[in-house]
Amino acid sequence: MTGACVPLPDTIEWRTPFDLLARNAALYPNKLALVASSAENIELRLSYAALAHSIDRAADALRSFGVQRGDHLAILMTNHAAAEYVTIAWGAMRLGAVVVPLNTRFAVPELLAAIDHMDCRYLVHEPDFDETVAGLIDQTDQIKGRCIKVGKGGDWSARFEAGQALRGGFPDLSSEDLADILLTSGTTGRPKGVMLTHGNAVATGAAIAGGLDLGPQDTYQSPFPLFTSSGFHFNMMASWWAGATTIIETEVDVEATLARITRERTTVYCAVPTVYIFMLNAFDPALHDLSAMRVFDYGGAPMAQDVIERLAKTFPHVELRQTYGLTEAGPSGTFLAGRDALRKLGSLGTAMPMCDVKIMRPDGSETDPDEMGEVVMRGPAVSQGYYKQPDATAETFRDGWLWSGDLARRDADGYLFYMDRKKDVIIRGGFNITSMEVEDAVFKHPLVEEVSVVSIPHDKLGEDLCAFVVPGKSKSVTKEELMDFLAPRIADYKIPRNWVFVPELPRNPTGKILKNELRERARNYAF
Repeated sequence: MTGACVPLPDTIEWRTPFDLLARNAALYPNKLALVASSAENIELRLSYAALAHSIDRAADALRSFGVQRGDHLAILMTNHAAAEYVTIAWGAMRLGAVVVPLNTRFAVPELLAAIDHMDCRYLVHEPDFDETVAGLIDQTDQIKGRCIKVGKGGDWSARFEAGQALRGGFPDLSSEDLADILLTSGTTGRPKGVMLTHGNAVATGAAIAGGLDLGPQDTYQSPFPLFTSSGFHFNMMASWWAGATTIIETEVDVEATLARITRERTTVYCAVPTVYIFMLNAFDPALHDLSAMRVFDYGGAPMAQDVIERLAKTFPHVELRQTYGLTEAGPSGTFLAGRDALRKLGSLGTAMPMCDVKIMRPDGSETDPDEMGEVVMRGPAVSQGYYKQPDATAETFRDGWLWSGDLARRDADGYLFYMDRKKDVIIRGGFNITSMEVEDAVFKHPLVEEVSVVSIPHDKLGEDLCAFVVPGKSKSVTKEELMDFLAPRIADYKIPRNWVFVPELPRNPTGKILKNELRERARNYAF
């Protein structure tokens, strides 16, 4: 394999996720491991002993379908069947198969491309995707006769019931064995398949658990879809490393989230910044008890400074932690501890355990303090590269480092501050403008709920700015008001002249704003 290829340190006793699971089943056999919805519309609550048993049982059931070591098994399921998703995915990996989580928002052509390119031989799906799967089978022989249906009218339940965890015979797996291929979130163009080993998964667990200060006493709750690296590795592996309880939410529903936090006495919650904006709007201390909560973690996108300050004021007892990472890094990266949330407002923090993070110039030299450069990473959680894409691998993984495509600066104390994606820096009349600095300024207006700034072509300036604004509920604001508001706050050349007011911003499943879609929309407007 290629990629950064930093091996899992010999000091790590647990070489695969199954080593972690076996440890937890031995240390905490009756401790609640997983709370998740099943395809039968029932909430399942599994202890660590029960989870380990269910995964081995699922492995035996998959073996009866013919799944074996080296096969690539795609999963097309939502968090509404998260209980089966977890047991089937890790059951497949127990057999030495490679799991390929598919984006449930993909259209048939996108799914076909992923199944074909990732060499998937098996497909597991929910009844809601029956029509989609029929369309896939009509267009490819690759998975014909090897589709496994979970839920009503499916064949999974009977096979799982017949599966015997004690039958054993599972292959010996090493930290170097390929575990899964995770698709990049796809905010720009066609997603790539990120190859991650069992050792990468364990290292990710160690890094994230360290970044969140997660322990066996914690109940960890998150809405990230399981087909994302955040849901599949970030949440699951951190919880297994720590021996914590994982609660997988079916979808983003803030009212249901607050009720569940109250009911489950959740201690750590993780979501994208947008969810926290909705949470602040919906929180009612007379209805919601968040007294057990100790950490709010936000990642996947930069958090506006005003939202951080509002969270700190509304929930003074909750530690605010920022995490930053890439699918290609497991997704590990950096974290900002709560003690620095306001002191280093807007920072990505410092490196997680077992992560080496630097800011580099294009020539590979490290930047000086406060000089903008590209974030690069190295460590045992970093991917082996992109599946069957040697050119893309060579471009992104260079000299042992993962080049992120994110621009940041490091202050004199060593804290990272995100600036923008390289592709999102706008060059207007020769001036470099980062979209994030403009967004932060616009967001401070009290009538703005969300904002995203993108570039559009300009015949004289080269590029110009276009701001997409979501006004607050029952509020209205004009572009003139916003431009007047910005005038004393940022340089005149940074103030957008083109404004579009929308009810919501387009997002991918992890919550990242789809700026490529906004750029396309902006080009079609007659300003």
